[in-house]
Amino acid sequence: MTNNTSTDILNDVLETLIDSAHGYEKAAEIADRTTFKNFFSRRAAARRAMASAVRNEIMQHGDTPESDGTILASAHRVFMGLSAALQDNDEAAIEAVESGEEYLRMKFERALERDELPPSAKTLLRNYQGELKADGRLIDHLEDATS
Repeated sequence: MTNNTSTDILNDVLETLIDSAHGYEKAAEIADRTTFKNFFSRRAAARRAMASAVRNEIMQHGDTPESDGTILASAHRVFMGLSAALQDNDEAAIEAVESGEEYLRMKFERALERDELPPSAKTLLRNYQGELKADGRLIDHLEDATS
């Protein structure tokens, strides 16, 4: 990349995308309805694809991408596991991914505000912002369906 700061920024986004994929996988496990399980599984696959694209962007510039999610996300996954043990249902799954999606959108916005990112990285992240917003709206609809 153009500098270590841009690599750090993209690795931060990458870690959050990995965390998001793990979160969706867990949500698919705890959801009751097949339609919700399928939705969460598709979103996990989409997050993995986004992570792969960000990973490739980092490698194209000769840098090393992160290989797994954050320590904070590991703690969040443990919490989700405990929550799921107490409350295996659609509402718990939706609640878990909803907070994760908001965090991911914030990460993208913060990264795009940084001048250190090269244009190719900004274009990549901007291309995914629409998908993130659409996912947020879909999750809102799922939440309404469980109310």
